[in-house]
Amino acid sequence: MPKSNLKHIFMIPTLFLVLILSIVLNNHIGAVKRQVNREYDRIIDSLQRSIKVMISLDYNLSQLYKQSTGKFYNHNLQVDEEAGLCVIHPNNNLEAVMDSQEVSVPETRLDYSIAGIKELCDPKSELYQVASKKMTLAPVISFIHDYENYLHGIYFISKYKYIISSPRTIAENLTKQSLETIYSRPYWKNSMKNDNQKHITFTPPYTDAFFDGLEVLTFSTPIYYKNLFKGVLVIDLSVDKLLHSESEVSKHIQLLDSDEYERFEQYKFMQPITLKDTNFTYFLYYKNSIKEEIMGFILHDAKTLTLIGVTYILAVLSMFYYQSRLSHRYYRDLAKQDPMTGLYNRRGFEMSLQDRVVKKFVGFALYDIDDFKQINDVFGHDVGDEAIKYVAKILNKSVRDSDIVSRFGGEEFVICINAESKASIESVCERVRKSIQDSSGKVVTGGFTVSGGVTIIDSHQDFSFENVIKKADDLLYKAKEEGKNRVYFS
Repeated sequence: MPKSNLKHIFMIPTLFLVLILSIVLNNHIGAVKRQVNREYDRIIDSLQRSIKVMISLDYNLSQLYKQSTGKFYNHNLQVDEEAGLCVIHPNNNLEAVMDSQEVSVPETRLDYSIAGIKELCDPKSELYQVASKKMTLAPVISFIHDYENYLHGIYFISKYKYIISSPRTIAENLTKQSLETIYSRPYWKNSMKNDNQKHITFTPPYTDAFFDGLEVLTFSTPIYYKNLFKGVLVIDLSVDKLLHSESEVSKHIQLLDSDEYERFEQYKFMQPITLKDTNFTYFLYYKNSIKEEIMGFILHDAKTLTLIGVTYILAVLSMFYYQSRLSHRYYRDLAKQDPMTGLYNRRGFEMSLQDRVVKKFVGFALYDIDDFKQINDVFGHDVGDEAIKYVAKILNKSVRDSDIVSRFGGEEFVICINAESKASIESVCERVRKSIQDSSGKVVTGGFTVSGGVTIIDSHQDFSFENVIKKADDLLYKAKEEGKNRVYFS
């Protein structure tokens, strides 16, 4: 098989393979982009809901300062001597706790605690009276904390040295020293600097080594009552749970400071975040290594890629089969053709006789160029070759498609002509001779002629190809002997 054919066998299917893979890859990239955008929407929506929670709790907490009395009903008060703090948490009677607080939230576990200096456990102390007024807030923040898994903690830090937290572990793990440390943390200091009572302070992601070592980001807001500062309300969000969900693409989403935006702006899938009433200046960024993207593409579209691969193999095999058939036909036809003129050679002529159009009479005409040796001697072999090609051209033009034209070698040509009458065959053969006589001057100076011998037989009678050609050759020889440029018929 020719190398060019082998090239086509692989080239055409490969071009389609590349095209289809490009479409599938483009669809995959589009799907990843849609998934990333859905994750961005989820994260931004979570951040916005957290802000709304802050605003709601801020309002509720401010209203609690209007209460004149309060008490820790159905709560356990205990002084932890080792920690040096008073720790208060609800008892196991959920219904009694809820009734005593006069609040209504969906039934759930109460996961909150209050911790403060030891005076908090003394019912006669001013601190006890101040803190007890805020107890109705505790079940609410417990419910809110359990409602969203990315909420790492919600707590109110009072300027009077106590804290209300959900989950309870935040307050219960405190010591007197760590409680003092809270008042030096960034969110406390930043909130103290916040002169706008409606503004929410954002503290960038940090490792919360103080509580449990997780990376969190914090929203905090100062609580005021009658323009008097009372404390700070804080919501910690787990960075990992905020950014990452069950979606595979979420594993590659990062939260980065806007100062780094220019460094990453050449990448796609970047989304700045704007949160009303905050100093939030971060953006979401998706980045995956090329290796992981390729692996994700393969795993996500495994069935499609398998189908494409099978289709490609079948296409290559089909092309190979098709090209093999073409090559077989090409070499078969090549074996039947005369390379100089493109006419049938003797073998091709004999094979074509089996498929000829059968009419009443068939004529076998044998032509030979007159004085061909003299043409070669005088004008050269190149002109002689042109003379042969010219005769082949005239023969092809002078007969019908159903007739068979061939070159047997040298300057000899054979035509098989089928017709309903002998006169039609004789007319064609004579027209060929005359046409060459009249126009051959275009090829050879002074022109040249041909002589011919034609055997005409009834097409339904049995005949030997060798015999009819022998008779035509005898007639050709006679035409040559009797002056050339003539056609004799039997």
